[in-house]
Amino acid sequence: MALTITSTNPTTASAEATSDKILVLGGSGFVGTQVCNQLHAKNIPFVSTSTNGRDGTIALDFTSGINIGATVKDIIKSNDITAVISTIGAIGTDDVVKTINSGTGLAAIGAKEAGVSKFVYISVAPEVKDSVKGISLLSNYMDGKAFSEDCIVKNFGSSSYTLIEPTFIYGGDSYGLNPPRVADGPYGRFIEGLLSSSPLRAAASISPGIIGVALEPPIKVGSVAGAAVSSALGLSQEAVLDTYDEINAAAGLL
Repeated sequence: MALTITSTNPTTASAEATSDKILVLGGSGFVGTQVCNQLHAKNIPFVSTSTNGRDGTIALDFTSGINIGATVKDIIKSNDITAVISTIGAIGTDDVVKTINSGTGLAAIGAKEAGVSKFVYISVAPEVKDSVKGISLLSNYMDGKAFSEDCIVKNFGSSSYTLIEPTFIYGGDSYGLNPPRVADGPYGRFIEGLLSSSPLRAAASISPGIIGVALEPPIKVGSVAGAAVSSALGLSQEAVLDTYDEINAAAGLL
């Protein structure tokens, strides 16, 4: 069963007179959960997917051999979807990882055929892509992300898609190694505050490769989710949001 939450609060500015209904691909994941929470808080109607259909989501497993484009097109048509946000991503060395990360591109083809007006994708910053070339752990991840980005750009005009490309996302209440994750709280906020200071921003801009990436301020998961929602609703109309400042500014439009 699809999780559908309908706007009931006419005083919520972002939800006023909206005819939007959002499909969140990967709605039970790290970023996807935050996207759904923000849509719920703003009373914006949405449905979301997960690999196994848990918690009222639609089951959508990119590795199950289904026709991803046709399946997503079906979901969109049967739920009157106007915009899609994909938060799907996985890190690893096997081909399954490439399949998962390529799946958003195939979903974008189906979304275009279904007549969706906006497609938003949480990808990865170009400087991260450049700095990790040759690292086998990330090659399938990056190849899949690149394929998905290409499909989105080819199928949607620049006013009809947004690629959100953060360097490092932090938040939640747990730490992790795969994917690397720093929890919210004093430590995460301290790191963000430190690396967003003027001296370190300047140092990051002139530092080569992975050093420059390491000095980029991390972006809170709620800000990434907010930027995705504001883009899906047309509040932010940028085709690419690939800096700390751009992502936070878009999130602030909600």
